Amino acid sequence: MELQENTPLTLPLFQLNEQLENRDIESPDMQLSVNLTSDLLANLCQNPAPEQSMSIPLEDYAVTDIEASFTAALNDGHQAQLILNHGPVLSAVLSPVGEEMLFVSPPVDMMPTFDLGLDDEDDEEDEETAKNS
Repeated sequence: MELQENTPLTLPLFQLNEQLENRDIESPDMQLSVNLTSDLLANLCQNPAPEQSMSIPLEDYAVTDIEASFTAALNDGHQAQLILNHGPVLSAVLSPVGEEMLFVSPPVDMMPTFDLGLDDEDDEEDEETAKNS
């Protein structure tokens, strides 16, 4: 998964219950979207120790494509967080306020990548070589 500042990160969410492992990944109960700010990216660029995880509370996020049967459960509000495990592996958790249910995303292996501008120098050298040929 490639992470870039000021781009949205969208993860599918599924109700956590006994049927979770049999669910179709293409049919989530809802989607969680969050804009990748510089602060959020800084948190996501860590790799917790093997037996640890990091919880990153989300303040500014959107829940979309909500399955109709869960709309009422979300009406009183909800809280979301990203969970970062060793790997790094990213997942999301959403908990409706006053409800005894959780929604989780499948874990996603991620390796943050950074554009250091090194390819740009190579491209300029290739253009210069082509001009001089």
